Amino acid sequence: MSDRPTADDLAAYYATREGRRVGNQLGRIVAPAIRHGPGARLLAIGHPAPLLTGLQPADFGYLALLSPDTDGVAPYPADGANCTLVADPAVLPFTEALFDQVLLVHALEFAAPPRALLRELWRVLAPAGDIILIVPNRAGIWMHFESTPFGHGRPWGYNGLMRLLRDAMFEPTDWQGALAAPPVRGLRWLDRPLTRAVPRIAGVHIVRAHKTDGLGLVGPRRVAGVTTRPAEA
Repeated sequence: MSDRPTADDLAAYYATREGRRVGNQLGRIVAPAIRHGPGARLLAIGHPAPLLTGLQPADFGYLALLSPDTDGVAPYPADGANCTLVADPAVLPFTEALFDQVLLVHALEFAAPPRALLRELWRVLAPAGDIILIVPNRAGIWMHFESTPFGHGRPWGYNGLMRLLRDAMFEPTDWQGALAAPPVRGLRWLDRPLTRAVPRIAGVHIVRAHKTDGLGLVGPRRVAGVTTRPAEA
């Protein structure tokens, strides 16, 4: 893979046994947070298809999958009306407040600058909207394995990602880790116990954050069991 995996690179990875396992594992974590139903409007950016297993466009009021790969991507779903488009995530071809939720995977770590992407997501989200973000963890081991998509792009530490989200007017409401065990056959059984015991070394951050008015917080609060404080100005 190059520094930024192409759509073909990502599709090839998720077609492998390891990739299917990763897609299923991450999909099970984010599935409860994905809003669906006749009125739900979801924008998914990067390479989200492996995480949407079990969901179809008919499960949403409006569904759009966006890829930054200008060489083109495969249509989604394989049958029926295509929901995939190619565009610059920092200049989205959508009107303000169109979506209720945005799912990002293999997206933020390649954004330059990342704040511009998040501010554009803020623009297209409804006032009660939120984002679900999956991004490589700087403290995790997966960032060192370039054979996986999570070994490319800019990994994020907990504090840096928290500051970025708050600066872009998003407030995290749930923070989980996944993929703590290295992507090596024979060590997969360690993944769940390691993630539970030492969540800070998980391979990826999985963060849900809601759109705010930018007024900030007063005093510390807890996100998924971790005490946090307002970002400094």
